[in-house]
Amino acid sequence: MESWNISKKLKTELLKKSSNIEDNSRRILFILRNLGPQRFTNIVKYSNLSRSTVSKYLNLHRRNKNIEQRLVTDKVTNKQYRSYVITDKGIEKLGEAPLKLKDEIFFVNELKENVRKLEDLIDFYKEINVEDKFIIHIVRIISKIGDNFFELHQDRDLYLSLFYIFYNSILGQGAFAKIYWHFDKSSSQKFEGYKLNLDQYCEVYNVSREAINYLARSKLIKSDYGFYLIKREMNDFFFHEEDLIGTTTLRLIKDKLIDEIINLQEGIYDMIYDLDIMAEDIVNQLKEMGLIWDAIQEHFQLLVLNLIIKNTIEMGFLDIEREKLIEGVAQSKKLLQSEEGRLIQTTILESSNVNLNYNMLTLVHIENRI
Repeated sequence: MESWNISKKLKTELLKKSSNIEDNSRRILFILRNLGPQRFTNIVKYSNLSRSTVSKYLNLHRRNKNIEQRLVTDKVTNKQYRSYVITDKGIEKLGEAPLKLKDEIFFVNELKENVRKLEDLIDFYKEINVEDKFIIHIVRIISKIGDNFFELHQDRDLYLSLFYIFYNSILGQGAFAKIYWHFDKSSSQKFEGYKLNLDQYCEVYNVSREAINYLARSKLIKSDYGFYLIKREMNDFFFHEEDLIGTTTLRLIKDKLIDEIINLQEGIYDMIYDLDIMAEDIVNQLKEMGLIWDAIQEHFQLLVLNLIIKNTIEMGFLDIEREKLIEGVAQSKKLLQSEEGRLIQTTILESSNVNLNYNMLTLVHIENRI
C-alpha cells in the first residue's frame, strides 16, 4: 500500500476541522479516514495530542479492530513504513454520531449577527409573502456563506435573484411549486400551479432579466458562494453545498474517490478509471435516497462528473495516478454533453491553465426536456 497525496488546501481544511473535534478518539479516526494511512509521529503532529494520549487511543482502536497497521510505501522516498489504517469497522464507528465541534458557541453568535445583518432581506421577503419556513431556510444558507455574501450590494435585485435561486432549488421543487407569489393582476398570464421559468419569474416579480442573469445565473454561481446550477435554456435547477443535496453529493464523491485510491494502490482490482460510471453510481444513490427525480437524473450526472474531476484534482490524484485520470477524462462521453465538461476535457488533456467554474452546468446535447 502507498501513502496518499492530497492538495495542501484540502489538507489544511481537514486539519482545521480535526482540531475542533472534542472527542480525541474520534479525532484520530477522522484523521485516518480523511488523510489516509499515517505513521505514529504524524498522528501526534496532526492531532495536536500528546504521544501518550495518541498511543492510548491507537491501542484502544486496535483492540476494537477500528484500525490496523500495514506496510505503506512513501511515494517520494520509495521507502516502506508501518502505518495505521482505518478499517471498515472504524469508518462505521466514525459515522455513528455527528462530530461535536468546539466552535459551536462561536457559530451560534455568528448566526445571530448574520440574522441581524439580514433584517432588510427578511422584511422584503415578508412583503412579497414568502412563508416563514422558507425565509428561515434562506437565512440559514446565507449564514453559512458568511462574509462573502455581505460584500455584495444589498438591494432588491440581489434579494430577488437570491429568491430565484431558492425558488428553483432542486430540494424545493415540491415545496416551492406551491408558492405564494405576488403578481400583477393586470398581467395577461397567470402562473399558479407550476414552476416559473426565467421570463415568467421576471414578469411576476417585476425584476429585470439582466439582473437575474448576472446575479443568479453568473455572479452567485461561484465557489465563493457555494451555489451550483444546472442550466438548460430557460430552465434552472440549483442546490447549495450546505443543503441536503450538496452535503450528501460531495460526501459521496469524496468517499468514492477515497475507495478508488485505496483500490488502485492496493491492487485489489485492475480497471479503467471510468469517470462516467462513477458519476452514474453516485447519482443512482442520490435517486435511491429520494433527493433527485427521474427527469433530472441524467442532467445531474453531468454536474457530478465535473465535480468528481474537481475533487480528484484537489485530492492530489494527478500526482498519484495521473495516467488513470487522463485516461478517464479522454474516454468520457458524458463530458461532451455540457459546455463546461468540454472545456474541462480540453483543459486537462492539453494541460492548459484555464480558470474553470465547476459549479455550473450548461447542457448542449440532452434532448429530453425537464
